[in-house]
Amino acid sequence: MKKHIYFALLILLIALIVSSFAESQNDENSSRPGSPLNAFKSAYQDIAWGNNVQKHLRILKTDLDGVSNATNNSDYITLAVYAQQIVNDTQNATKENDQYIVSPKLQDAQKEWRAALQDYNSAGQFLLQGANEAKNGTVGTENFLKARAFRNSGTDHLKKASELAGIT
Repeated sequence: MKKHIYFALLILLIALIVSSFAESQNDENSSRPGSPLNAFKSAYQDIAWGNNVQKHLRILKTDLDGVSNATNNSDYITLAVYAQQIVNDTQNATKENDQYIVSPKLQDAQKEWRAALQDYNSAGQFLLQGANEAKNGTVGTENFLKARAFRNSGTDHLKKASELAGIT
């Protein structure tokens, strides 16, 4: 009886050693750059990043439409609100963007998207300063010009990101 128990324990021990060796081989295979698992993870990150960009583009469009309407109506109180929303929304978008590890083919597009967000953030900050100056009776022209320059630069980065991502 003791021989059967020892034999069963020996079989279990061998099975345990073989299974742990097989798992380490699978871990090595999945850590290889060209492994199917890594390709799947990379494709998933690319898709998730693209969806995130689209989400934030919709948010920024709403903010920029609000800026446009407030500007057309010389409503500096509403302009300040939308400028602050641009600052907040671009900060959130940048944080979320930085959480994605995209495939090499999208890395340059991701960098351009980040640069666009930074420029839009700066535009929002200068727009906010200009709106606050205008609310207080000062013209705010210098800040509005800086905001326009950063907005234009952000749009250039956005176009470049689209080209690099193959969305032109």
